[in-house]
Amino acid sequence: MTLVTDEGWTGGAPGSSERETQQVEGTELRFMWDYGVTVPLWDATGLLPDDREWLVTALGLDRSLVDELQAWGEAMEHLDANPRLGTPKAYRDLDRQAKKLVVRLQDELAGRFTVTYVSW
Repeated sequence: MTLVTDEGWTGGAPGSSERETQQVEGTELRFMWDYGVTVPLWDATGLLPDDREWLVTALGLDRSLVDELQAWGEAMEHLDANPRLGTPKAYRDLDRQAKKLVVRLQDELAGRFTVTYVSW
């Protein structure tokens, strides 16, 4: 796992409906949350679709991992939308969970992609 902090990442993030193929660009995936993002995975061209079947087919991810990625994104969105809940501990807990998800991603994608974690 590579950890990147305080680095901007923009990639012209296409929405799920805009990415028509199951092709992933490049050999690096970034785990990076942003507002409105359910599954925080980005390739060289931008945000990957959050569609469960697309992620299973295109990346070969286990469905349970996709479910956990979606749950993490939803928890982060909820935390961010409710400032009174956004305690330092709450963000640390999600950060720890994100790092574990990145390790799982790297294990499942070994040899095909490098996964980089970009903290918020």
